[in-house]
Amino acid sequence: MGAVKVKTVNDKLLYLKYSEERNIRSFLRNWGGLESLSLKGDTVATCILLDLKIATGINPDIFGRSEINRFLFEKEREKGILSYYQFVSVAYVLVLGYTQEEVAFMIDCTQQAVNQNINKGIKKIQTAVRAYRGD
Repeated sequence: MGAVKVKTVNDKLLYLKYSEERNIRSFLRNWGGLESLSLKGDTVATCILLDLKIATGINPDIFGRSEINRFLFEKEREKGILSYYQFVSVAYVLVLGYTQEEVAFMIDCTQQAVNQNINKGIKKIQTAVRAYRGD
């Protein structure tokens, strides 16, 4: 059996700052990619995922099409710092890939309200991750 080479530090990810809103958006949109890198031994991706999971309570592994899975997925919000509407807007649009219009229909509000929830949620996430990461 040959030696396994594992990259443990991703320099490109390492220098992305939580203080930049676009980076938080990108991390959330590319959650699956971060998970893939993490499984390959990328410690920076692992740290980013942990930071986001702790701050938001988002855990896509729980999400499913059934009512009970969606209930359990949304209940994880209680572990994070986002309001219900911020959690649903951020999780469903940025992480799960729903449109803002679809989420607006789900939570009975306007697309503009979903957009505002995302923006406010990202600001809360930035505050939370900087609180324990020093960024």
